[in-house]
Amino acid sequence: MKRFAVQVAQRTCIGGRSRNEDCIAVEQQRGHWCLVLSDGAGGHDGGARAAHLVVERVLAGFRSRPPIDGRDLAELLLDAHDAVVAGQREQGVSGALSAMHATVVALVIDTLKGMALWGHVGDSRLYQWRAGRLNAVTRDDSVLQWVLDTGLVDPAHMQHVPNRGVLLAALGSAEEIAPHVSEPFELQRADTFLLCSDGWWGGLDPEVISKLLAQAATPEDWLDAMIAVTREHADPHQDNYSAIACRIDESLETGEAESVSRADSVSEAETWPPRSPHPHAHPR
Repeated sequence: MKRFAVQVAQRTCIGGRSRNEDCIAVEQQRGHWCLVLSDGAGGHDGGARAAHLVVERVLAGFRSRPPIDGRDLAELLLDAHDAVVAGQREQGVSGALSAMHATVVALVIDTLKGMALWGHVGDSRLYQWRAGRLNAVTRDDSVLQWVLDTGLVDPAHMQHVPNRGVLLAALGSAEEIAPHVSEPFELQRADTFLLCSDGWWGGLDPEVISKLLAQAATPEDWLDAMIAVTREHADPHQDNYSAIACRIDESLETGEAESVSRADSVSEAETWPPRSPHPHAHPR
């Protein structure tokens, strides 16, 4: 029986903001991995709290029983939504514009079966590199994506779309949440994944992400190269930007090491498809 090895790296950067409202985590147990990223929003540190609530609840569910299919993962993300709503009540937050909320993207890997599944809500993304091609696996729950799906705007002019960063779905929102999830899919050797917040992918074209991956020897190298590009082009108002990179290494024979982890967390405190014809907005 063969098993897969997993290499993981993670980075979170404050950018030009006064606080970091992204939260990332990687956890491994009994041949399973859980990679989760959340980008929070809401005044008075509400965004940071929302993101931490999401990550903590996802990890708690994973520790209890790793999800085995899309339904399991959707229930786990809905639990995270309930945790944010409960946090709102504890803080006595009122008004849709001020209530804290958060995005989420999660990837669960079973190294024993060579399978994985993903889920997301909001505009934090999952990319997958396979056989020389980088694909955006998730589709954003955002005004920009909704407008692009309608065909009303040329993608070349998407920078001019009003309210382009406004979310149409988020954990903690007043509307009913329907997480987007996959069913388990088979892993292949050299599969590489990138989970990232909008602050990360917003300044990086897919072509640049692919080019930097081709030049990187490790997931750490890949993330650090993308950070360097972001810093080179970032303005003083650069959003928080965070990412988790994961590479599926050569399969291992039973009896050898189950996985290879490079999950060093680095936190830097720098100073410098249409879902509905009438979308509900969640300001960032």
